[in-house]
Amino acid sequence: MEVSQASATSARQRVLPISDASGVADARRAAAALAVSLEFGETAAGELALAVTEAATNIVKHAREGAIVARIVERGGVEGVEVLAIDKGPGIGNVAASMRDGHSTTGTPGSGLGALQRIASGLEIWSRPGGGTLLRFEIWPKAVQDAAVATAGVICTQKSGEDFCGDGWAVLQGRGRLVVLVVDGLGHGFEAATAARAAIETVQGKAHLDAVNLMDAMHGALRPTRGAAAAIAMLQPESELCTFCGIGNISASIRSNGASRSMVSQNGTLGHSVRKIQDFQYPYPKGALLLMHSDGVATHWDLAAYPGIEMRHPAIVAAALYRDHSRGRDDLTVLALRNGTAG
Repeated sequence: MEVSQASATSARQRVLPISDASGVADARRAAAALAVSLEFGETAAGELALAVTEAATNIVKHAREGAIVARIVERGGVEGVEVLAIDKGPGIGNVAASMRDGHSTTGTPGSGLGALQRIASGLEIWSRPGGGTLLRFEIWPKAVQDAAVATAGVICTQKSGEDFCGDGWAVLQGRGRLVVLVVDGLGHGFEAATAARAAIETVQGKAHLDAVNLMDAMHGALRPTRGAAAAIAMLQPESELCTFCGIGNISASIRSNGASRSMVSQNGTLGHSVRKIQDFQYPYPKGALLLMHSDGVATHWDLAAYPGIEMRHPAIVAAALYRDHSRGRDDLTVLALRNGTAG
């Protein structure tokens, strides 16, 4: 089974607060570091630095504060960088007009979004007046083709002040199904990250198992650790079926045609105290969104509050939940994946 995406550390993702020119400079330096790590050529590295600078500058100019999330992504054997620009500013009344060079609401030349459109791929914007702006784009070192690998939108970050993230996630694809994991190591810091990594490595090595046996394998692997909450969603996109198995407080739901259905997890701590491991099956129709998150995200959100966002890239959905429903005092993972979304 091919590993399409996995993360339990901040090495492949940076979450950078933006509130002034120094934040813009930090974001540019972080982008440059990612470009070096991926061995981008001079042209691609320059495009990434310029695009991140434009996006971060727009946050300061229009919203005063927000965040840049930069994540390494893979497609067809090529690694690139996905960037999210997130703010709670006044929003954009006319997105199409804002993309035209020369359009400005602040008296500046107005080339920011137009420049992004020229140098980035996969540019998407969700915005509404008074509701802030969520922007996503990709920068690749060379041309890439859409691959038949489902793409998750993910934000995974550690608690403020911690050097390690105790959350983790994985998306694996093969044999006509996807295996999706979200794990939250107990507590914070290095020991929590160790538990999350043990869960991810188990899933990567035993993804051929069914959901119950895979969860049981993680339970055994986590015994030497402080334990974790974890959930597995096994998706069969063509059969439009999701098999779900969870232990602890990982929240998961499937949203389709404007309605959400929560999925059931069992009580316990993986690796220590598990009374029962049981899986459940749910419809996962074409176009449906799988949404999973750790308890770093509050549970009272409703996508109906974001008109049109369900049709955006899953990363835009993840960004909305991160922006508006982060508890701010814990490690955090939020993952979104649409049935039928590739690339």
